[in-house]
Amino acid sequence: MTHHHPTRRLHRPLALAALTALGALGAPAVQAQVIDELALRREGKDAVMTIRMTVQVQFRRSVASGGDDLVQIYYDVVTAREQPNFIDGERRQLQAGALPRVVVTEDGTARELTNRKLVVRIDKGVRLRARAGRDNRSIDVVLEGQGEALSSASSALIEPAPVIGTPSDAEVTARAGQLIGLARESLTRGEPDLAIEQLNEALNLPPNARTPEAQEAIAAARLAKGDRAGAQREAELYLQLYPSGNGVPRMRGLLAELGGGSAPAPTLAQAEPADAARRAATSQLSGSWSQYFYGGASQTQTQLKDTPLEGQLPKIISDTTLSGTDQKQVSSSIDLNWRQRDAERDLRAAFRDNHTYEMMPGRPSRNRLTAAYVDWKEAGPGLQARVGRQSGLGGGVLGRFDGIQGSWTFKPKWKIGAVAGQPTDDLLDTRRYFGGLSLDAEALTENLGASLYVMQQQIDGEVDRRAMGLDMRWFEGATSVFSQYEYDLTLRGTNVASLQGTATLSGGTTLNILADYRAVPLLMLGNALFFADPSRALPRRLSDLLAYRSLSELRHSVAATTAYSKQGLVGVTHPVTPQWQVGADIRLTSVGAIAPVPSINYPGSPASGNILSGSLQLIGTNLYSERDTHVASLTLFKQPGHNGWQLSYNNMSVPMARLQLEPSLRIYGDNGTGGVKTLRWSPGLRLAWRGGEKWVIEGEVSAESSKTTSPTLNDNSTRVFYYLGYRLDL
Repeated sequence: MTHHHPTRRLHRPLALAALTALGALGAPAVQAQVIDELALRREGKDAVMTIRMTVQVQFRRSVASGGDDLVQIYYDVVTAREQPNFIDGERRQLQAGALPRVVVTEDGTARELTNRKLVVRIDKGVRLRARAGRDNRSIDVVLEGQGEALSSASSALIEPAPVIGTPSDAEVTARAGQLIGLARESLTRGEPDLAIEQLNEALNLPPNARTPEAQEAIAAARLAKGDRAGAQREAELYLQLYPSGNGVPRMRGLLAELGGGSAPAPTLAQAEPADAARRAATSQLSGSWSQYFYGGASQTQTQLKDTPLEGQLPKIISDTTLSGTDQKQVSSSIDLNWRQRDAERDLRAAFRDNHTYEMMPGRPSRNRLTAAYVDWKEAGPGLQARVGRQSGLGGGVLGRFDGIQGSWTFKPKWKIGAVAGQPTDDLLDTRRYFGGLSLDAEALTENLGASLYVMQQQIDGEVDRRAMGLDMRWFEGATSVFSQYEYDLTLRGTNVASLQGTATLSGGTTLNILADYRAVPLLMLGNALFFADPSRALPRRLSDLLAYRSLSELRHSVAATTAYSKQGLVGVTHPVTPQWQVGADIRLTSVGAIAPVPSINYPGSPASGNILSGSLQLIGTNLYSERDTHVASLTLFKQPGHNGWQLSYNNMSVPMARLQLEPSLRIYGDNGTGGVKTLRWSPGLRLAWRGGEKWVIEGEVSAESSKTTSPTLNDNSTRVFYYLGYRLDL
């Protein structure tokens, strides 16, 4: 498990560095969790766990262990306005009924901040496979053959299987029949409570041909439970609703047996028991507490050389060595999640906080509250609301904010939403708040859904951002395609135009595509604060700029100082044998120029040119044990005046039942203009000792040795980074 602290140096390809540097002009890094929630549903014989994310993601590939208890999922974070400062090592766990406990850990790969990894573990041998989710903020994990295990779980923990489009009568009837069959199996096993829950779910479906049968069966289930009064009420309700039904003789016989045969026919309000349309509420509390000590030390030797005459060797004219401790801190995190759910409502609460105690002189300690919200959903009227500190889940919301977002499902597969709040990342001394509306259609056609939104953000009383966007998604089987377009109506420019797709073929081959065009940073009036007149005092609020420049000038300045990035990606991963996969991808990135702005003495910024990178991956599993995985990759990149390469290897092994080892090695080299050359070695070793189901001790030590040479400089640096800590799960 990776715990990258912000002070640790992470070297990534130049394409991403260029994008991040420009993005940082308009927005600081945001501390953000990645996993929003885990949800379960049944698909035939299988159980499916959906990992819902707080950021847009693209599934790339997965690596499963032969022990059938672990899968590693590699995915990309699709670039947003800001580059989040992810909280690595996030953990969520889920267990329902006879299903084994599943633990999901979010784990950066250390190659790039946008290349991430999920590690999914399960208590016992169950074959796991991963795939793209039904939207661009989720990934599905299929637990093969575990569908029946979910039938023994409280239905309060299970989400209904998604239905694309408005369900047909045949689909509703089939679902009702499935639930009735499960209820009968539950009664056979002597579990009447579970049978009642399953039959209540069947009765909550739209009226269908199996509804009378479900009503008759629930009377029998209540009698099996020993609830004679409840059985009588259900039988009387059957006679009132279906006076000519096939079950009338049996219901009358049941009433006679219960001594209620002479009871007058009740009205519907009298007959319907209070819990006939409600499953028993089920509550869950999960979470974790962790503490880690981070340390780091570095040493740098810099040699300056004279400029020799032709044919002569350079002479060292200065030799300086600097060394010392540069990182010492303790990081404490708490993550609490509470949920109560029944047939009518779903209530959730989340609290996540991180405190960093700095032990280096001159560095302040800090606390980051990343989530503190209550989420409420009411099934009947289709209402949902989330209040508190939270991350945006679409609708044009950027990053984390304090506020409220809600929606109303006013007809099947159609939803209207609203959001209002204040961003939590400070922008100097400005005051910002926003509001937006959205309309979501789950199924315009059988496989096509879309969301339309409008969003307005204010900054110091002026319009910061007024955007309109359209998100579209297409899903069929193991193929998904997502597109996004956003246009700023005030600054009159495109913010985002993006298309991404993932397909998993029958043989296990996974294909990925990405075409992305976006403003870096996104168009906002507040960006003008970072391109102010250098001859004046640094502005802290928008009013400082408006004191000597008009609003139209500021808007023109933002448009003139906004660059646009273009990214294209094509990737494939193909299983060659049960133990080996091969992968390859090609990525093309470019960042446009920023024109000079004479009015503020800004000289402009040249375009990056096309940055081309290609990568090959070789993935092996179970080469010497039941749980070893190996990922080796070679990446080559080229841009004007600069060529580079990176070779990396990551291993995960479980030599003992409770011990997990992850050795790694990265070698990086590049040749720049002016004869500048760099070579960097980065070995590392992580380990985790699982003392039980509820606690784990983790640690890592890694080193980085770098050498940079040029005609006038030799620079040799070495850095050691380490952490050690523990995690307790509820």
